[in-house]
Amino acid sequence: MTSRAFALIVGIDYYQSGNVWNLHSCVHDARRIRSWLVDDLNVPEDQICMLLDNQATKQNIEDRFMSHLMNNHAIEKGDAILIYFAGHGSVVRAPDGWFQPDSPRQNQGVEVLCTHDYETKATHGRIAGISDKSMRAMLFELSQAKGDNITLILDTCFSPGRDIEGRGSTRWTPTTKVTPDDLYRCLWYGARGRPYEDPHGFLTSQKSHVCLAACGNGSQAMEGKNGGRLTHQFFELVSELPLHRVSYVDFLDRLQQVMPPTQQPVCYGSHKERILFDAAPFGIDGRFLHVTLTDEDRLKIEAGLIHGLVEGSELSLHLHNHHCSKNPLFSAVVVEDLHPTWCFARALDPKVTLPQTCWAKITRWNNRRPFRVNLKATFTSFIRMWKFRRTFNAEGGSTSRSGLNIMRVRKPAQADISLTLGRRAITVERHDDIIATNHRRVVKIEKRTGDEVLADAARFHLHLHRRNPETPFRNLVSMELYRLHPELWTTMGGNLLHNGKAIIPYERGAIFSISLYNKSDTDLWPYLAYMDPNCYGITMLYQPDPTASSPPLPKKGHLEVGSGKPGSEALSFTLPDHERLDSGFLKLFLSPTPIAMGMIEQGPSLAWTSSVDGGSVPTSPIDSEKGNRVWDTSLASVVFLREHNS
Repeated sequence: MTSRAFALIVGIDYYQSGNVWNLHSCVHDARRIRSWLVDDLNVPEDQICMLLDNQATKQNIEDRFMSHLMNNHAIEKGDAILIYFAGHGSVVRAPDGWFQPDSPRQNQGVEVLCTHDYETKATHGRIAGISDKSMRAMLFELSQAKGDNITLILDTCFSPGRDIEGRGSTRWTPTTKVTPDDLYRCLWYGARGRPYEDPHGFLTSQKSHVCLAACGNGSQAMEGKNGGRLTHQFFELVSELPLHRVSYVDFLDRLQQVMPPTQQPVCYGSHKERILFDAAPFGIDGRFLHVTLTDEDRLKIEAGLIHGLVEGSELSLHLHNHHCSKNPLFSAVVVEDLHPTWCFARALDPKVTLPQTCWAKITRWNNRRPFRVNLKATFTSFIRMWKFRRTFNAEGGSTSRSGLNIMRVRKPAQADISLTLGRRAITVERHDDIIATNHRRVVKIEKRTGDEVLADAARFHLHLHRRNPETPFRNLVSMELYRLHPELWTTMGGNLLHNGKAIIPYERGAIFSISLYNKSDTDLWPYLAYMDPNCYGITMLYQPDPTASSPPLPKKGHLEVGSGKPGSEALSFTLPDHERLDSGFLKLFLSPTPIAMGMIEQGPSLAWTSSVDGGSVPTSPIDSEKGNRVWDTSLASVVFLREHNS
């Protein structure tokens, strides 16, 4: 799952003007912020703009503010926006009329962020950086367009403090050549004529954003071998705290406890009581399963046979189920009593005190049949393949990062897949009959490591092939695929699925719906996944509301997915321009009770979409009724084929 977060990151060590001394770790800090967003908060790289040193001119910062944030159609209201600046701050004498006559800052000057070209000559005068008045106007306009979930982090300061002996490590510089007229000429266009009622520089309470700054007025923002003090302590804390329940105020309190009295950070903004980034990156992680401690002191986990668990499967226990928030395991358990939609497990360490409720994540599936992989080396990939092979014992098995048993075999005929590690892509040849006969036999996957591809492929095969051997709903539940009229959203033509396969001439913008029919005497909860064998991605297309008063697929009834009704958007598919065909699987899971199926999702978001979301799943009753012992699956193959004249 990718985070709905976007960032503009600025780090400046080297300044163009000889009047401004250089710094040592602002670029390092900026890169650490970017790495944290990508690696820890799962923010896609294209949602981050980073400007370093000579890239961080005043004009370029403002241009990228507009293109990457203000005019970015990918940003929706409520998405988290982070603006981070590490570099020098300074103060410039205010032009006449800048402050109101009775302002307490009338004689104190204007705070500015020093861009790379600060104090250098321009066409008219000199570059005066980005003033507090400009930044307020910029963030106000951004909040009007994209919402007020905006965080401004400033690892800089606007005064020399009392001691400037080691000024080379202070993120402040004196201004010697910029004039009040330069300041006015460099003012953000939207700030001209705006009232300036709260003249407290960058450190002021605004409704548009929350500002976390390295220190208050009159203090110094220092840097050392670990980077800026604020940024260094920021990373110390985010690695220790469950961020999904930490507010800006809480975070500031922790910062102030660990930072020296000479540099106390501050936080301003009308929304500083909010959770960091308004909790946007810390949504529910579907990989976690709900766990309860029964009255008999038995651990009941809301997953069972339909999820792929078997006796001996192992899970780790955690205190919450939120993305990107510190969540260490406190115990490990093993499944010992398995049911269709839930199971009992025992703690591997009986001395651990277990809470009444917690969350579990599968660490070892204990699949009986290992996933078999054949590793193919070429002359140019010999070294890469040699290093990768050390993961396995020849003709032996291992547990990969997927949590599945994987075996390396020498002959392709014995394997599920063959892997060749190239410099820029991994070539995957599929030997599995279901995939090889319905889809591309050979695909290339870019921007992922061999371990990642292998883990995703192993889990993909597990969920693709999983079924109930008793097939209780065989010939009783059917799935049909229809094309919809683009304006009326009524079905056009007949059912496109024949004998479990649809071959569809591709047309850009075409939309579809899926109809499920239940001829059985059992009310059912259906869960529909789209499985893309080209990237080994799995996306849930339909998950019913678990709090609904009745099952969505009643006995002798039917359900439309993608019907155009409220809460059910049409399904669409995009075929890349350079491809002649694309394909995937529709996998339907059927349960007599509501369950959590988000744990099977993996990989990038796919073109198929539905607006129906699953929430928390009610606890399944512990009884021996027939309904709790019934589950089933259905599988269909969908191929989109580009005609030669399209």
